[in-house]
Amino acid sequence: MRRELISELSTLSADFRTMWAAHEVRIRHEGTKRLQHPEVGLLELTYQSVDLPVSQRTVHDLSLYTAEPGSTSEERLRLLASLAATPVQATEPTDRLR
Repeated sequence: MRRELISELSTLSADFRTMWAAHEVRIRHEGTKRLQHPEVGLLELTYQSVDLPVSQRTVHDLSLYTAEPGSTSEERLRLLASLAATPVQATEPTDRLR
């Protein structure tokens, strides 16, 4: 499917042919991401990705995200962690056999 699409686009568009031939793909291994979380709002996190070779044919990508110390994003990450650690209160008794 992918090859057919590339072939079709290459046939129909000289611009696509030129860009595809240049193959200027840039993989970013570090940078900044801005995420909008529904409960804590905007998070601005720096990230770094590292490749972890598992075998000769397999590589896993480990991405690490951190917030700038003392930033609003750090406060929001701490809030998110506390929300995740807070047990949900049951609305009904869990022991119905009594």
